[in-house]
Amino acid sequence: MRQEKHLNYYAAASYTLSLIAEKIMKHRIIVVVCILPLLHVAQAGAFVESPCWKILAEEFYNGYSRSNAQLRDQVMYAKLCSSNFKQARQAINRAQQSGIDSSFGVSYGLFSPGKSGTPAGVRLSDGSFSEERFGQWKSAYCSKNSVADSSRATEFLMQKIVPPSVSSAWSACMRKREGLTCWAAPYGAQNEEILLNVNWEKNSSTQPEVQHSFLTRSAVSKLGDATRKILPAGLHLSTGTLQIPIVRETNKAIVASLQANHEGVEHSCNVFIPGERDFALTTPFIAQ
Repeated sequence: MRQEKHLNYYAAASYTLSLIAEKIMKHRIIVVVCILPLLHVAQAGAFVESPCWKILAEEFYNGYSRSNAQLRDQVMYAKLCSSNFKQARQAINRAQQSGIDSSFGVSYGLFSPGKSGTPAGVRLSDGSFSEERFGQWKSAYCSKNSVADSSRATEFLMQKIVPPSVSSAWSACMRKREGLTCWAAPYGAQNEEILLNVNWEKNSSTQPEVQHSFLTRSAVSKLGDATRKILPAGLHLSTGTLQIPIVRETNKAIVASLQANHEGVEHSCNVFIPGERDFALTTPFIAQ
């Protein structure tokens, strides 16, 4: 009798699935596929690093001691905001291994100052960097931007530091991702201009069609229109990368998103470009 009930259950489940499949084929129900450009969100509130990400990160840490101090501090700030405690420890360890500042983290307020009131050389092994303090720090300094946007800011700022050949290798890795992928890259003599990359990669004879795009008022797409779009609706994307120059009109952050439909499946991607004041730590953190 029990076996018969199981068989009836599986038969009913199979019949239900067949009805769902029939409705999908009949009404072309759109299945949403959201693709992040570099990383994907983990359950712990941090981003999981991908092979493409490691191309940028390795060179950033290898050249840490030779890079611009202000810019690398912005990178680390954004990186810490996108990290959980374990990832933060690893990032700080890599920065300390550069040998230029064994007290890295004091200026961020991550470590307690020395007994005399002045920053002392502190390493993670001293136990002064706790998960509780890091959580307090993130609550105080990372609430403005999401974990996803903080991670996107990290990759954008890292490209300003690493050699062009490394940025090119990272972009080449990004182009291999299947589906729709977007990322922003600084370019120009002073890296002050912005290039938005929209990449489509799929083994298919049909092209995706742009359904909707969005660009914040702080920037203008040279391929969009007066309504602040990245690309016009109805445009069919060819396989490969479409590069779109973006003009920044203010010093505020830029947010861009794109949605395209391919054979009834909706693909989307998002970009975040930090503003001049984003991830610039100016007030020391004092834990309560």
